Amino acid sequence: MDGDDELFGPKPSASLSSQPSQTNPPPLPATDVRAVPRALGALLCALGRPTEAEVARANAGLARLSLPLLSARDLAQATPESLAPLVPVEARAGVLALMRQIAADQPIRTRLALSYAQLWGLDEGAAKPSATTAAGGGGAPSSVVRWLVGKLPAHVTAPEAPPPEGPYRSGDVREPDAGATAGPRAPQAPTLRERVERIAAQFAVVRDAVERVIIGKRDVIERVLCAMAARGHVLLVDVPGTGKTQLCKALAAAIDLKFSRVQMTPDLLPLDVTGASVWDPRDKRFVFRPGPVFTHLLLADEINRATPKTQSALLEVMEERSVTVDGTTHVLAAPFQVLATMNPLDHQGTYALPAAQIDRFMVMLEVGYPSADDEVRMLDRHLAAAPALAGVQPVIARDDLVDWQETVPLIHVAPAVKRAAVEWVHALRAESPDRPTVSPRATLAWVRLGQARALALGREFVTTDDLVEVAPDVLRHRLWSDGDSVRERLRAAARAVGSAA
Repeated sequence: MDGDDELFGPKPSASLSSQPSQTNPPPLPATDVRAVPRALGALLCALGRPTEAEVARANAGLARLSLPLLSARDLAQATPESLAPLVPVEARAGVLALMRQIAADQPIRTRLALSYAQLWGLDEGAAKPSATTAAGGGGAPSSVVRWLVGKLPAHVTAPEAPPPEGPYRSGDVREPDAGATAGPRAPQAPTLRERVERIAAQFAVVRDAVERVIIGKRDVIERVLCAMAARGHVLLVDVPGTGKTQLCKALAAAIDLKFSRVQMTPDLLPLDVTGASVWDPRDKRFVFRPGPVFTHLLLADEINRATPKTQSALLEVMEERSVTVDGTTHVLAAPFQVLATMNPLDHQGTYALPAAQIDRFMVMLEVGYPSADDEVRMLDRHLAAAPALAGVQPVIARDDLVDWQETVPLIHVAPAVKRAAVEWVHALRAESPDRPTVSPRATLAWVRLGQARALALGREFVTTDDLVEVAPDVLRHRLWSDGDSVRERLRAAARAVGSAA
C-alpha cells in the first residue's frame, strides 16, 4: 500500500464515467466468508480512513461471531450491491447487528447499513422475512431494522419549504393520517434518492453529447460539468487551439443554453460587457441595452487581454450575478456561468489577473493535447462536410441544470468530512505565511465542488476521496502551483494533522 492509500484511502478513478453500470447485472457469485470483513471495512471507510479504535472494535465484534478479522486490504470502499450477495446467509443477522454498533449515530454509515439490510431482505417493509432470508434461516431483530429506518427521513423536498440543514437531519418520518378521507392525491415531490439518480443519468448524457465534439477529453468535460453544477465559474488556461472555445459552445448546445462570447481586448470598456443606457430619439428617453453578460453561458475569451477595469466589471457580475446601471439593478436569469480562457504563453499586451480576482473562479483547468489516436479521431470528425457542432442537439433543458444546482446543497457532508477539509486548509496556511494561501471562499468552493462530484457519481453524501480528487482544480490557482504539487502539499498537510491528533 503506497503513501496515498495510507493517507486518503484508495484513490478513486480519474473519470466519473468509470463507475460500474447498473444495467444487466451478472449472476450472483457464491458466498464467501471473507466478504464479511470487506463489508465492515467499506462501512468504516465511508467517512474516510477509520481510526485504530474503530478497527479494534469491529474486530472484537467479528471475533465474537467467529468470523475472519479485518486486515489492511479490507479497508477499502465498496458498494453494498457488490458485497452483500457474498456474505453467507447464516452470518447476515449477526453482521447487521454489528453494523448497527459501528454506525452509531453517523448518518452515512447508517445509510449503508440500511442498504445491506434491504439487500438481504431483512427490512420490515414486509410482514414476514423474504424467501431468501427464510431459506437461510437468518433474520435480523426487529429492533435493529427499526433503529436503521427510524434514523432516515423521507427526503421529500417541497418547493415552498426552506431547505433542511442536511438530508439526514430532519425529524421523524410522519405517518399518513389514518382518518384522512380517500381521494385523489397531489403528485408527491421526488425523493432525494430519485433526484440524484435522475441527475447522474442526465450528467452522463450531457457528457457523451459534448464528447462528440471534444474528442478524448472526457475527464475535462466531467470536471467542467461538476463546476457548473456547483454554480462555479471555470478558468481554462492552455495554449491556443486545444478546443477551449469548442468546449464552451458544445456545452451550451447540449444543455440548450443561451450562449454569448466576448473577445476581451485592451480597448474593451466595462459597458461593452455589462450593457449601458442609450438615448432613444423616438421615445426621447434613455433605454437600457443589455450587454453580452445577459446570457446563460458566457465565454470570456482571453480574459487577461482586457484592462483591469473591464476585468473588474466582469468579475463583479460573476460574484453578484446582477448588473447595476444608473441606479437600477438588473438581475441575470438563472443559470449564469462564465467560462473564461487565458493563454499562458503570450504575455505581451496582457494584464495579469491579481490573486483577488482569480480567486473568484471556482476551478482552473487545462485541456491539454489529445493522444495520437484521439487526434486521428478528431480529424475524422472535424474534417467532415458538416461541422461537428451542428450535430450536437439539446439533451436536457436549462431548467434541468438549475435543478442540478439546487440539488447540490442537499448532498450531505458529515461533520467529520467538514473537519478534515478545514484542518487540511489550516495546515496549508501554516506552511509559510509568505506564500499564497487558501481563502475561506476557497474552502467553501472546495467542499461545494465535492458535493457536485458526489452528485455526479450518484451519491447523496460526500467522502474525503471526493475532496482529494477535486483539490488540484480548486487549489492550484490559489496556491500558484501545479496539480502534482497541490497533491503533495495536501499529503504533507494530512500528515501534519495526523501527527498533531
